[in-house]
Amino acid sequence: MPTHSILKGNRPLLSLLIIVFITHLGSYLVLPVLPILLKVETGLKAAQIGFTLAVISVFMQTGSVVGGVLADRTGRRFIIAIGALIRAAGLIGFAYFSSYYLVLLTAAVSGLGLGLNAPSTKAFISSLVKEDMRSTAFSLRGIFANIGMALAGLTVFALFTDNSRLIFITAAVIYVSASIISWFFLPAGCGDENCGEVKWNEYKEALKNIPFLVFVIATIFVWALYVQFALVLPLRAESVLKNGKDISIIWTINSITVILAQTLITKNIIRNIHPLTSVGLGTVFIGLSLGSLFFANTLFFFVFTGLIFIVGEMLLMPTLDTSISQLAAARFLGMFFGLASVFTGIGEAIGNFLGGRLFELSAGGENAAPYIVYAIAGIVIFMGMQLLRRWGPLNIIQPPKPADTASPITDSASSHPNPIKES
Repeated sequence: MPTHSILKGNRPLLSLLIIVFITHLGSYLVLPVLPILLKVETGLKAAQIGFTLAVISVFMQTGSVVGGVLADRTGRRFIIAIGALIRAAGLIGFAYFSSYYLVLLTAAVSGLGLGLNAPSTKAFISSLVKEDMRSTAFSLRGIFANIGMALAGLTVFALFTDNSRLIFITAAVIYVSASIISWFFLPAGCGDENCGEVKWNEYKEALKNIPFLVFVIATIFVWALYVQFALVLPLRAESVLKNGKDISIIWTINSITVILAQTLITKNIIRNIHPLTSVGLGTVFIGLSLGSLFFANTLFFFVFTGLIFIVGEMLLMPTLDTSISQLAAARFLGMFFGLASVFTGIGEAIGNFLGGRLFELSAGGENAAPYIVYAIAGIVIFMGMQLLRRWGPLNIIQPPKPADTASPITDSASSHPNPIKES
């Protein structure tokens, strides 16, 4: 089915994808250069920078849970809009605060706003299309996100290299515009469910969804491997290239690749194999990419490893989001995506810690040991996903069925057996 069919007559989905583009543009103006700016402009030490980034991560996960629960009660439009405003306030703080404690406060505010925004956006996307079109919708989300990321990288490189304050202010203005678009162009409420119908004690019942919990716990290993790319590639490049900063072009190339190839991969691969197989194959590609970094000694080879990695990412990202939407009860979509974000954060934290230690123990990446571990880890995770596929309760997760048309109306009803009754 042509990708544009899912957008035909579905103005809320198009508006939401535009918001995804805008927020990724704003975020990636800042995120790739934030550690450098904190060191050069604010004068923070390495340990202080690490703690600042940790504060962002902790409050982002807190915001994910709080935002997910509130979105199911007050409406997703409201949470997306308020999250974007809070994020903008945090970015403004980075532009003007130089005191370490004020920087930490700014980091907390910025992380909270980002956390409020993400799960509500994914839950909204899931509720705006029929179940059999969710993989296509999440693939489109990835494409719009990567357009924003690619444009952000080029913008920073071309225009803002000597003006860090302007970077933060521009990103804040972008987030304010995302908030305005959210409020005026997204529908109010919670889809087909009335927001106020969810009672607080029902969330305990939601946590009894064992298939969901098993799945997101398993994804901890996926995210721990995934996060190694952004950690190991720059460190490896710094040691073998004359100018390690040249590898920043890889993120732009990867984003353009997603824009051009995600729809093809979704149509020809993701929609034709089991989701857990798709996740497993994605980790194999990521493991191979990380393992091949041992042989990288030119910028061209680093770009090549990046392309292997991005194939894995394109198999992973829409599949994980679609699987969560299948496992979740419709009326708890926001909370489920919020909880999934928490497990993502746990996996990334574990991956960063272990990856950093492994890199240090391997003589700064000169020893082959970590690269072998990465390649083996990808294969082991693939095998683990195949075992999970055989577990009966996870039969809920199925490949998306082909559909001739996309529904332009909101349809958040689940068609699978779920431990939560949706009366």
